[in-house]
Amino acid sequence: MDLLKALIVVSEKAANVARVCRKDEHLFDLLVQKKKTAEANPRFVEDFKTLADVLIQEMVKHDIGKQFEELAPNIRGEETNIFKNKLGEKICVEIKHNEEETSNLLEIVLNGDHIAARLLAGEVHKHLNIEDINTDVPHEPFDVKFNELGIWIDPIDCTGEYVHGGAGKCINNVHLNGLKCVTILIGVFNKNTGVPVMGVINRPFLDKEDSQFSQQCIWGVSIPNFKYKSTLKKPTRTNTICISSSEEKGIKEKLENHGFNLIQASGAGYKILTVILGLADAYILTKGTTFKWDTCAPHAILKSIGGDIVNYVDISKEKIESIHYFIEESTCNLNGIIVYQDDNILNEIVGILKL
Repeated sequence: MDLLKALIVVSEKAANVARVCRKDEHLFDLLVQKKKTAEANPRFVEDFKTLADVLIQEMVKHDIGKQFEELAPNIRGEETNIFKNKLGEKICVEIKHNEEETSNLLEIVLNGDHIAARLLAGEVHKHLNIEDINTDVPHEPFDVKFNELGIWIDPIDCTGEYVHGGAGKCINNVHLNGLKCVTILIGVFNKNTGVPVMGVINRPFLDKEDSQFSQQCIWGVSIPNFKYKSTLKKPTRTNTICISSSEEKGIKEKLENHGFNLIQASGAGYKILTVILGLADAYILTKGTTFKWDTCAPHAILKSIGGDIVNYVDISKEKIESIHYFIEESTCNLNGIIVYQDDNILNEIVGILKL
C-alpha cells in the first residue's frame, strides 16, 4: 500500500520534470537543441533529452530506495547514468542529499549552466502530496514482500514525440502522435516468479478534455488473491487494434480482412494504455522491439483487470505464455507481444494470425 502511494507520487514528480523541461524557455531551448552547432556545449556530449530521462530515472531510484531500502538494489531503468564529456571525464548523475548539492552536480554536467541546474534540482527535491494528483488515492490494504520485488522504470516513453511536441493527430480518441502519447512507466515485478505485480502509468501532458475520459495517473495491483486498480471504464468492443508503423504487411492484411481497424500510434507504453482504457481491443507487435521497461508497468495494470501480455511467437503452440521479468533474462521482449483485456479477443486474433 505505502509502496503504491510512493510510486504514484514519484511518477508525478517525474511528470513535473518532463513538463518543466518543455514549459520553461531556457530548458526548452536545451531540449529541442535550438542552438547552432558552433554554439553547442563543447563539453556536454549527451543531448539534453537524455539528461531529462536519466534525471527522472535517478529520482525514482532515489525516492523509492530511500523509503524502501530492501528495494534499492533492484530498481532498474532504461538509461545509464554515466555521462562523458569530450575531455574523457565521466560524470555520474545522481540525486544528492539536498537541492543545492544536486544543483551543483547538474551544473557540472551542464557545463556551468546554473539556471538549468537550479530549475531541475528544484523539481527533483520538491515535496508532493498524493491528494494533489489526478488519480484515485489507494485505500485498500495489501502486503508485499519487498525482498522479492524488482522495479523497471521507463522515465520518458516515446521520447521522439516528447521532443517534437504538439497535440498530434487523433482517431477515435486514440492519439497517433504528439505529447499525449508520452508516458512515464514504473512497474514492479516479482523476482522469483517473473510476474508483474504493480504498475503506474503517468501521462504528463493530459489536458482537460482528455481528463473527462481518463485520470492522469493510472495504476493497478495484481498479487495472489488480490487485484486492485484505479477507476477505469468497462470496455466495449471497438474492432480496433493498435500496431507499429513497421508491422509486416501480411499481418495487417489478415487483420483487416477479418474486420479489424488498424491504428498506428506512437509509443509502446501508450499503445498498451489504449488497451487498458478500452480504446483498442488489442495491440500486436510481431517483432522483438519492446523492452521490459516498456511493458512491466502496463502489464501489471492489465493483469489487475483480467488482461495480459503474451508472446506473439506462441500463437503456433498449444499454450500461449505470458511474458516475464526474470532479472537474468534479456531485457528485450524478443518474441513479440500480443496485448489484450479479453480472452475472447486473444482467441480470435490467434485464430486469424494462424491462417
